[in-house]
Amino acid sequence: MRLSKEVYRDEHSSNTKETFYNDKGKITGILEIGKSASGENGLLNIYEYSGENHRVVTYSNETKSYAAFIAQGHTILGKNNWHSVDEAFSIRECKFENGLLVADHHHNIHYGTKNSLTCSYQNGLKVSETRTTEEGTVLRTDFTYKSGILQAKHSFTNNQFTEQIIYVYGNNQLLLEEQRFCKHNEAQYLSSEKKFFYNAKKQVEKTEYYGRYDSKMQLYKIEEEILKENVLTKKSAVISNVEMMIGYYDMAALHAMMKKENMEWAISIFDKNYFKTAEFDAKTCTIEKYDSHGNMIEVKYVHPDTGETYGSAVFRNEYDDKALLEFIICYRITDEGKMEESDIRKFYYRD
Repeated sequence: MRLSKEVYRDEHSSNTKETFYNDKGKITGILEIGKSASGENGLLNIYEYSGENHRVVTYSNETKSYAAFIAQGHTILGKNNWHSVDEAFSIRECKFENGLLVADHHHNIHYGTKNSLTCSYQNGLKVSETRTTEEGTVLRTDFTYKSGILQAKHSFTNNQFTEQIIYVYGNNQLLLEEQRFCKHNEAQYLSSEKKFFYNAKKQVEKTEYYGRYDSKMQLYKIEEEILKENVLTKKSAVISNVEMMIGYYDMAALHAMMKKENMEWAISIFDKNYFKTAEFDAKTCTIEKYDSHGNMIEVKYVHPDTGETYGSAVFRNEYDDKALLEFIICYRITDEGKMEESDIRKFYYRD
């Protein structure tokens, strides 16, 4: 069974997404329609195949091609020469080799912009990808592996080194650290890093974020995700306003950035003593409950210190006799404890 239609509706709008397939199970078209008080908008994506490769042509609801599809239905997708590329909103062309994406070219005709992605592989592993942005900037990333496990990424902008990310693993091949190195003049330095902590089931329970500040690594954010049976508790604590101030080589480099961005007013705040008094002042706690299919049935937003619930919602998930999700109804819980329907999503399937 393939998902053929999704419908979303709330008190302000509705959205429908229909997916159409050929006899081989490949997508031939996707129709998306949104309706609200301001009117109706739609996009039609037409998929055309040539061996492994495919092209996606997108039309807005203001075109003759879109109107022809609405008038004749999805069977028109099997016909030739019924839509005009000249009025397309955008065109995306994807090329594959042995099932791996080697090129992705996107032309936004409406805005007159182009961007592209090319990838190269060795032994089925991506070793390089190059992106060309709308402005013509060339972004290249090279990947290195050991025994098939990613060890590092090197990034370049117009052939100039941008950053290097090193992945550090434990004896059990669990990722322990992700280290980001940048360059200041001719010196490479550790700019930021993440540290991962696991439970007995080898699931990440805590992530610590460190950033370079005044030539030293400082802890500025902590995230926790603790799963007990079907209840997932997410907690975060962060020193607010500091994330954009970390990662620089030294205080001189940080303050030079502030002057460039017309932020001289902040130099006296982010000085050498900032982390001596900084506190984890922005905290969150979310408790999520899931059903046996892995879909959420309840979410609570809890004050991290007092434990008081200040927002919550419940979800009614219904499945068919094949355990396929048929619909989800979301109910917000009011201050008086009443359930009010917030939105609904319906799912339709086809053989």
